[in-house]
Amino acid sequence: MKPFNAGRAPVYARHGLACSSQPLAAAVGRDILRAGGNAVDAAVAMAAMVNLTEPMMNGLGGDCFALVRFDGEIFALNGSGRSGSRCTAEAIRAQGHSRMPKAGAATVTVPGALDGYLALHERFGSMDLADLVAPAVDYAEEGYPVGLKIAQVWHWGASKLQHFNTMPEAYLPGGRPPIAGDIFQQADLAATWRRIGRHGRAAFYGGPVRDAILDIVNSRGGFLEAVDFDTVQAEWVEPIRAKYRDHTVLELPPNGQGIVVLEALRILEDHDLKASFASDEAVASHLILEALKIAFADAERHVADPRFRQAPVERMLSDDYIATRRSLIDPARALDNPCAGRVYGDTTYLTVMDKDRNAVSLITSISDVFGSGLIVPGAGIVLHNRGADFELEDDHPNVAAPGKRVRHTILPAMLLDPAGEFTMTFGCMGANMQPQGQVQILVNLLDRGMNLQEALDAPRVRVLDGRRISAEAHADPRVAHKLAAMGHQVSVGDEIPQDWEAPHDFMRSFEGSAQAIAISGSALCGASDPRLDGIAVGY
Repeated sequence: MKPFNAGRAPVYARHGLACSSQPLAAAVGRDILRAGGNAVDAAVAMAAMVNLTEPMMNGLGGDCFALVRFDGEIFALNGSGRSGSRCTAEAIRAQGHSRMPKAGAATVTVPGALDGYLALHERFGSMDLADLVAPAVDYAEEGYPVGLKIAQVWHWGASKLQHFNTMPEAYLPGGRPPIAGDIFQQADLAATWRRIGRHGRAAFYGGPVRDAILDIVNSRGGFLEAVDFDTVQAEWVEPIRAKYRDHTVLELPPNGQGIVVLEALRILEDHDLKASFASDEAVASHLILEALKIAFADAERHVADPRFRQAPVERMLSDDYIATRRSLIDPARALDNPCAGRVYGDTTYLTVMDKDRNAVSLITSISDVFGSGLIVPGAGIVLHNRGADFELEDDHPNVAAPGKRVRHTILPAMLLDPAGEFTMTFGCMGANMQPQGQVQILVNLLDRGMNLQEALDAPRVRVLDGRRISAEAHADPRVAHKLAAMGHQVSVGDEIPQDWEAPHDFMRSFEGSAQAIAISGSALCGASDPRLDGIAVGY
């Protein structure tokens, strides 16, 4: 018998399994499955719950992406909203900005998350929408205890709410962020979700809620019009895919950054990572970091709303192109390539699988900690700042323009085995850590032979910008020292800053939080990342 290991073990269940970074959300998903709901029903109920329990990370004011396996087929849903009718690079520059602001009304695009949830429910749901959102409504009215790690991020984002709202009490009760164990209630959000359960899309994209969003955004210099809310934001799209170690990885296409995962994996496939990790983990981590930097640079150059500019996805994944990009890696020295995408970012990933092995891989986000910072009065909605990722250079593929989807950071994933059979649903939250977490989880599983929980637990590295990286604490401190000797600038920042605008590496040092469910014979195997408060729970 091996010595006792106090770390987490994978969770096994026979019929259904739900994983979330928030325990109450995972429990709600499990309960929906036990009540006869399918994976999509459970995912919608969980999405409503994480809106309440992780409000600095996601919610009705944000976007979502999803991969769905249903009756043996896999579907992809882009639930990212479009920019306002008056949003142009010229209009933003006229406000005095030489680059996109980080928060505030100018960064608010039409929220797409609810359209995404409703599209999922309309196509695959089996239970009444009002019943699915009822647990979140009840918890919002009665209150729930705030988790330890979520309370820390809440504390960090409090200064943003105070900066952008004259009355931030909706999420700062008593004028302060809740601490772990405090009971948090949100009656306004409960009422909004209850109306959505009864009336669907019209309860958010029309009427008083829409008008309240328009009032606060446009009174602060935003670019939305009522007509922008009439367009359905969610869109069914075709997944993109690539092979790694004979497995097939599925991602969302642009405007998402799933291409980063696929390109990085293709670059790495020519390397014997199993041997590299066995001989020198720093060398293996260096290869992963360099592959990711190259893939990020390509995404920054090409990924945008495909209705405005098509990314050359097929070309970017072709053998000859991958070979040229792979040749850039110096096995002993860090590249200076700039990486793409937001370093900071708050997002929620959840996944669920039911007794028929239908599955949902869903990620939902308000982009940054408390998004734009704007709370919609009387609705309990925090609006995202997804538009902050637009560019202001007129010739850039991702330049701000009316009715345009921004280059997006969020990405759910699924995995097929070498026979082409569905085997796993997984994802990792955390801005530009999302593709990096996915790549390292797959390397841990397919190269290093770890079990599912070990693959999520293992120390990670993270590309930041230029040669800057972060590296988690490791049993072997020489790993970070060796990476530094290769030219990587290793950043740390574990203390929580007092101001969301303060230059600080607090969230840069966060290596994301992942969830995963895999088919294991006749059972399901689930894992939840210990980096947040989550659990995997089944029946």
